[in-house]
Amino acid sequence: RILDGVIEMIYALDKIAPGTANDDTLLYGVEVKFYNMDVEVDENLETKYKGLYIIGDGSGVTHSLSHASASGVYVAERIIEERS
Repeated sequence: RILDGVIEMIYALDKIAPGTANDDTLLYGVEVKFYNMDVEVDENLETKYKGLYIIGDGSGVTHSLSHASASGVYVAERIIEERS
């Protein structure tokens, strides 16, 4: 199933970047992400345990590096507001 998805992606990419799907194409470090929200958090990414926040990829709500890092900034700002 996963390999079929990778092959499909290569052919789709070949339409945008012709030449991608050829015998000389080498793939390495393929990253596959499956998202599943296992940890319950509120709108501030805080768990039911006061002061325990789940940020970044561990939260299950971010889908990119920039989104993951932004969640850290967001939570830091909420903590600063709370303690001010």
